[in-house]
Amino acid sequence: MRPLTIDLDGLAQALSSRNPACYLDLLSGRLLPFDGDPELGRELESEPERYLAIEPLESRDGYQLMEEFLASVRHPHAYHQLSHALAGRKPVRAFRHVLTEYPELERAWAEFEAARLRELAIDWLADNDLHPLGPAF
Repeated sequence: MRPLTIDLDGLAQALSSRNPACYLDLLSGRLLPFDGDPELGRELESEPERYLAIEPLESRDGYQLMEEFLASVRHPHAYHQLSHALAGRKPVRAFRHVLTEYPELERAWAEFEAARLRELAIDWLADNDLHPLGPAF
């Protein structure tokens, strides 16, 4: 594994983003969102081995995180509402809407999601034979 100083929270954010155009610079460890910048586009073309595309998680992965969180919910009414939200149309939006009615669960969800996304980011690094190192990790 190659050691790199990587912003793990930034990588977790990139993995959970709907914007698929983000790259990891394998020399510097920087995360580079590609928003059509012609200079970065030229770099990506001229040194493709230097940049690794960060593919966002599939929507089903986000749904699975919600299901994992739901298993930890002990409040019977909230559990029922969240379960119903996940079974209906637009489950992500409905799940988040229900959480707004339960501020303590909304905070718990945010902490759970952040921790799980960090774990998924670490897994992604390992899958790509990279080893995070330093203070950003």
